[in-house]
Amino acid sequence: MDTKDFTKEVARRKGITEETAYRYINSVMDTIRQILTEGEEIKIGSFGKFTVVTDIEGVKTPMLCPAKSFKAAVNMGEGRT
Repeated sequence: MDTKDFTKEVARRKGITEETAYRYINSVMDTIRQILTEGEEIKIGSFGKFTVVTDIEGVKTPMLCPAKSFKAAVNMGEGRT
C-alpha cells in the first residue's frame, strides 16, 4: 500500500475527506521525524516504540520496535477487512 492508498483507507475508515486524512498523516509523520531528530524516543501504547539506533560507524537509523500486542495482532491477521 502506498501513501495515496493509505490516505484513502484512513479517510474511508474514519469518515473524513482524503485531504484531511493526508494532513493528519503528514502531521503525525513530521512530528515523529522531528522528535527522533531531537534524540528522543516515542512510545505509543500497544503500537510500539520509535527510536534511533547508531551503528559503530555513527550512522543513525530510525527504527520501530513493535509492542508484543502489535506483533501478535499482525501475526493473527487482526483488523483485516
